[in-house]
Amino acid sequence: MSIEFERESQEATFYSPLEDFEQTTVETEVRVDPLTGRTARVVTDNFLVPDSPEIADEVLDSEGCFFCPGTVEEATPTYPDWVGPDRGKAGEATSFPNLNPYGAHSNVVALTEDHYVPIDEFTTDQFADGLCAALQYVRDVFDHDDDARYASVNMNYLRPAGSSLIHPHMQTLVDGRGTNEQRRVADAARAFYEEHDEVYWSELALDERGGDRYVAEIGNVHWLAPFAPKHHRHLVGVAAQIHSGVPDPRGDVAHDFVQGLVNVLQYYASVGLNSFNVALFLERDDPALPPLLNVTARSVFDEYYWSDATFFTSLHDEGVVDVAPEEYGKEAHTFF
Repeated sequence: MSIEFERESQEATFYSPLEDFEQTTVETEVRVDPLTGRTARVVTDNFLVPDSPEIADEVLDSEGCFFCPGTVEEATPTYPDWVGPDRGKAGEATSFPNLNPYGAHSNVVALTEDHYVPIDEFTTDQFADGLCAALQYVRDVFDHDDDARYASVNMNYLRPAGSSLIHPHMQTLVDGRGTNEQRRVADAARAFYEEHDEVYWSELALDERGGDRYVAEIGNVHWLAPFAPKHHRHLVGVAAQIHSGVPDPRGDVAHDFVQGLVNVLQYYASVGLNSFNVALFLERDDPALPPLLNVTARSVFDEYYWSDATFFTSLHDEGVVDVAPEEYGKEAHTFF
């Protein structure tokens, strides 16, 4: 079975001041996500990366940070009795309820003891501990609340990615509704499974293997550059077909996810990026829905950083990227 990769080229023609007002034609490519039908546009040179980004020292100052050691134990909430411990602990990571929850079950994982970590200095152990704490919380919620069905483990790193705090941290959301994107992906994946009796991502990995968008296989996880990216340098890790539901917090699947994530961040750093978003989509056991990890780059955090969340992103839900996934997929492959 072959998955259809639909694309369309559009041309804009004008007289350009950059070419002495000669007639110029610029091409934009519109792509359709094979699973959901969501569209994305490849627009060359629309994502600027400064040569030497600078972050003011006062921005990185840990004074007053309530996620730092010595403060996190006093300044953060504690779990209700059904969770067990007051706060979760795994290596450097500390987990606790979100003081500003986004739903019925919402927690935070302070990921590292260091207040600031450059993206190419995160370690596999740090992410493994953080994901362990987050996944254990998801399991606790699923055991406690029969109506909870969807879960996600998310991360905004640095201010261009939407983080109000510099200190690296994850956020977990578990409820019966999920987010718009979770439901869209889940509904489409179930429809694909019902029609073909196959898991979409397993078929996608087979179709893409050996191509420029197939990045690597790490143990139980395939890494790919999506045909229609949601945002810049979008990379996806998906667990193999035999895995569904919530991975073992200390198991092979969780480890394979975090190893790939560290590799992605090494790649981002190599092209001058320092800010990113992460979202791990989880659902109760469903053979059509293996765990799915999305990672995207955000605009570079420097003294005069700009937001790359334009009207396309915030109001149209349209991906706009400057580098085609075939190109950055090959680049990312060298870091795996």
